[in-house]
Amino acid sequence: MGLVVTIGVFAFFYWIARRTRERAAEYAATGMQRSPLYWSAVALTMALLGLVLYMVHVSHQGPIPWPFWPIVGILTAIILLLRRALKWRYPI
Repeated sequence: MGLVVTIGVFAFFYWIARRTRERAAEYAATGMQRSPLYWSAVALTMALLGLVLYMVHVSHQGPIPWPFWPIVGILTAIILLLRRALKWRYPI
């Protein structure tokens, strides 16, 4: 059973990697990867991911400080707005 699950997981990862390569080729063809909007969205998404992972780490030691929650909400709203602007600018 463990072998079947392992093969399934690797097949899923292969499928995701193939889709990612196709998507990256589409983005490169439209010029989206050179856009400052694209790189701003990527940077803010990585900042949000780092903040959330830090919050998970801090929650093991005690309560999460309250200023983190509004920052997560604001970053999420900004990222969604940037994604909408990218969809408007580069309709793929």
